[in-house]
Amino acid sequence: MIKIKTFGVIRLGSGIKEFDAEPSQIKTVEDCFDALNIKSAPDADKFSFSEAQVFINHTRTTTKNFAIKDGDEVWLMSPASGG
Repeated sequence: MIKIKTFGVIRLGSGIKEFDAEPSQIKTVEDCFDALNIKSAPDADKFSFSEAQVFINHTRTTTKNFAIKDGDEVWLMSPASGG
């Protein structure tokens, strides 16, 4: 299972705090955004890699093609999440 968590504007705009995804559905960081946009309400904002900072297992990645594997935790953060 892959755990995907959202923060900042991405959380507010999608209405989703976190969700689990099957490894068969998520192969790359880009797939995480596709899954988030599908799970969001039909009228919710749509998000993409270019609008976010992405961390995988607490390490930032700068490529949307980064491979995701079973057991990973992915954080999708708006560039300014506050604090």
